[in-house]
Amino acid sequence: MCLRHKPIAPHCLFNYSLCINNIRNKQQKHLIKIQLCAVCSFKDFVNMSAPASTEPKVCAQCKETITGQFLTALGESWHPDHFACEECKQPIKETKFHTNEGKPYCSECHVKLFAKTCFACDKPILDKCVQAMGTNWHEDHFICGGCKCKLVGTQFMDVKGAPFCQKCYLSKHADRCKGCSKPIADKAVVALDAKWHQMCFRCSKCEKPIMKDQSYKLDAKTGKPHCVKC
Repeated sequence: MCLRHKPIAPHCLFNYSLCINNIRNKQQKHLIKIQLCAVCSFKDFVNMSAPASTEPKVCAQCKETITGQFLTALGESWHPDHFACEECKQPIKETKFHTNEGKPYCSECHVKLFAKTCFACDKPILDKCVQAMGTNWHEDHFICGGCKCKLVGTQFMDVKGAPFCQKCYLSKHADRCKGCSKPIADKAVVALDAKWHQMCFRCSKCEKPIMKDQSYKLDAKTGKPHCVKC
């Protein structure tokens, strides 16, 4: 049967050379009919929820009755040349198209207008987007600034706008404890113009930790803290 009155996907409409047999129809729940492209059976471009109708097709763009080939997209019917990108106004001939606020866009215009830009490479993100540190990243580009391991799904630290894994942060950028000289991974006690592990900030006489709300004095000779009791 000729394709003259059958729905054709944009990429097939501009490329087919032979008439294909009768278009195939399938039934879903509630007797909703799915129309498949008569050439390639591609159905992404078709309105999947619209019931079958014998009413004349009216083009959503020019509002005129469609007497020949047509395509169905965004819940409406179109003359093939009238289903065009909202930005460049060129007919959309791709296998799939993009939408924004209910308007169709070709891939090139959609990327130009709406795609997020990767902070690392400054190129558009067309696949998975990682949002971290107030910006966007390609998944493969969100990596540790030290060992270059992937950071998606792991703990990381922000060092002057660059992400670092926990290991690299502790070895290269973490504050060092005044008492033991080891990196401080958690909250630090700030005292005597330095930072300390909670358990390292202790009385120089009784060796008990000086807690956050506890008073202490400075030993004039040693320059070390000691609790009030000592």
